[in-house]
Amino acid sequence: MLAITKMPNFGFGNKLLYYFNLRQESHQLNRNFHCCEFEGLELFQGPMRGIDLSEEFSELKLCLGEKFFIKNPLNTREVFKIKDQVKSQTKNCAIHFRGTDFHQWNPQSILSTKYYLASIEEVENDVDVLTLFTDDQDLESFKKTCDFLKWKGKEFRLGENTNNRNQFEKDFLEMCNSEVIISSPSTFCICAGMIGKEKQIIHSSAWINSRVEKNDTFWVKLSEGGNQNYKLWKTF
Repeated sequence: MLAITKMPNFGFGNKLLYYFNLRQESHQLNRNFHCCEFEGLELFQGPMRGIDLSEEFSELKLCLGEKFFIKNPLNTREVFKIKDQVKSQTKNCAIHFRGTDFHQWNPQSILSTKYYLASIEEVENDVDVLTLFTDDQDLESFKKTCDFLKWKGKEFRLGENTNNRNQFEKDFLEMCNSEVIISSPSTFCICAGMIGKEKQIIHSSAWINSRVEKNDTFWVKLSEGGNQNYKLWKTF
């Protein structure tokens, strides 16, 4: 058996990536799996925790995006089946901004206003609803994007987590159910892109290029085409 018996103190997106690695590796090794409980796992249907620890097990070594793009992967939308899938008659675009700890982690991960405005102009006539999601309302790109949309007379709304950090699950599900994501380097947003509806995913070319230069496996593989679970539609 392969197991995660204690989930690290990650954000929700990193927890989902670590969990998906558990499912992929146990599947490829033809072994049972077990995962401890963690907040947000209840969003999905099926035996998400696997079986009880009633047999000898090995703890899955910590791994995130570096193991995502492998040969013959499981289908993320089959692993993460949303319990209460919402059907919408509108075409929705989720726009994600990440600030807070990203300023210290990697300043390049704070994406430019130019990226967001170019992405919006690409899709604005083909979507019905624009929803902005952020953990940092002081972020310059977020404020300038709001100003831009107001100037253009474009209606938009804010995800509930923007004003209430306890609403991350609702924001996550909204992004999962969007048809377009203007994404960020946040795994919270990236995981929403691989769960729920099939999506047109946009990323920052400057960010991807910076990670390719660092030989970051996830971004290198994504730049080469990704896979059926997660692939680029356009970059700006």
